[in-house]
Amino acid sequence: MKFFLSILVLGFGLGEGAFAFSPDFHLGMETDFSRDVVTPAIFPILKAGIEDSSDHYKIDLEYKSSALLAKVGALSSKNAYYEFGDEQSTFQLSIGRKLINWSQLDENWGLGVFNVLDSWDRLRSFSQGLTGIFIRSENKFLNLNIFASYLMLPELSPNVVIENNRFESDHPQSVSAGPQTFDLLNRPTPLGYNLLIPSISSILLRPSFALTIDSSKNFDPFFGKLSFGHLPLNYFPIALQASLAIPIDQIVVDLRPRLLSHNLYNAEISLYFNDNSSAGFSFLADQTFNEELIPSDYTTTILGTTTYWSPWLKFGIFNLSYIYSQGGIVGDIGPYANPGHNLFSSQILYRNAAQLKVDWFEFTGKFLHEFSINANWIALDWKHQWNHHLNIFVGGDIISAESSSAVGGGAEFLSDLRALDRIRVGVNYVF
Repeated sequence: MKFFLSILVLGFGLGEGAFAFSPDFHLGMETDFSRDVVTPAIFPILKAGIEDSSDHYKIDLEYKSSALLAKVGALSSKNAYYEFGDEQSTFQLSIGRKLINWSQLDENWGLGVFNVLDSWDRLRSFSQGLTGIFIRSENKFLNLNIFASYLMLPELSPNVVIENNRFESDHPQSVSAGPQTFDLLNRPTPLGYNLLIPSISSILLRPSFALTIDSSKNFDPFFGKLSFGHLPLNYFPIALQASLAIPIDQIVVDLRPRLLSHNLYNAEISLYFNDNSSAGFSFLADQTFNEELIPSDYTTTILGTTTYWSPWLKFGIFNLSYIYSQGGIVGDIGPYANPGHNLFSSQILYRNAAQLKVDWFEFTGKFLHEFSINANWIALDWKHQWNHHLNIFVGGDIISAESSSAVGGGAEFLSDLRALDRIRVGVNYVF
C-alpha cells in the first residue's frame, strides 16, 4: 500500500504546474450488533483512509478490516485520478480511477451494473469508479464522457474463502456459502469444495468501454441522458461439477468462476423544478454474453437480458422511486439443472420494488418494499459532527421477507439478508 501511495504522489507531481499534496487522514471504529442467529453477532470494524483533491487530481482510499478477525479486510476507492486541463476547459483527459454517474437508475438502486460496487457491507454499498482513461468534452448543447480501459477491478463483497475444502468466513454477511452436507442414499454425506481460480491476468486484463451523452444547462429545466457500456460483469457467476470421492465418504464439488461481459443501454429524462425538487424516468437494459463454453458435466445458469424501468420523484427531503425488472435468468443447464428452479442466487437485486428515502439534517432513513417476495427493509442512520475532526454515528437495519426469490428468479438480496437485523455505532476522526 505504501508503494501504491508513493506512485500516486509521484504521479501527481508530474505534468502541468506544481501544487501541494496535503491529504486528510482519517481513522474510524464501527461495531455491528446483530441477532444471535448471525455469526459473529458482534462485528467490530477498523477503518483508515486518506482523501485529497486539487484542480488536477482527486484521491480517496480506505482500508476496512475486522478488529478481531484477520481474514476480513478490503481496500476501496471511489476516485484516484489525475486530470490534464482545468475545470473551465471544454476538453479534459483523466487517467486513473474515476466515479461518473452513467445511470441514475443504477445509482438510485445500487445495482452495480455500470460502476463497481463496494459491497463489503451489503446493506451500505456504494459505487466506486471505473479504472482507465477518461475523456470529457462539452459545448453549449451537450456533454460527452468516454471511458476506455483494459483493466477490470471486480466489486468488493464479504470475504469468503475455501480452506480444507470448506467455506470459511468471519464476515456476518457471508450468507451465500454453500451447504456442508448432501443426503446421498438417505445418508448425510460431507461436501468438499474446490475453487478453480482463473489466472489473475485473465481476471484483470479485460477490455471495457463506455460513453454517456447528456444535455447542457441550456436545456434547463429539462435534462436527458443516453449511456452505453461494453464492460466485464462486476461479479463472477459460478459453474459447478460434483463427483464422488473414492472411497465414497465425500462428494467433491468443483466451483468454476465464469468471466463474462455485458452490454448496457441506458436512457433517462428528468425535469428539475428547483435545486431540491425533480422528477424523472429511466430505462436500463443489461445484455449479458454467455460466450464462454461450459463443459457438459458442469451446471450453471444461463444469463439473458435484464430490462429495468424506474420513475423517481425528489421533493425537498423526500426521495421516492420505483423499479420494475424483467428477464435476466434463462435457466440452469447441466446435469443438476432443475426446471423451474435455479440452483444459484442471481445478481438481480429487485424485481418489483418501491423505496422512500428521507434526508433531514443529520438524519437519513429508508423504507423499501419488494412486492415480488413481500419483503421490507427499514434503514435508519444518525450522524453528528462534533467538530471539524470528530463525528459519531448510530444506525440500524430491520429486514423481513416471506419468499426466498421472485417467481422466475431474482430478488434474493433481501431474502438472503433477512436475519441480519442489526444496530450500528461508530466514531470517525479526521487528522
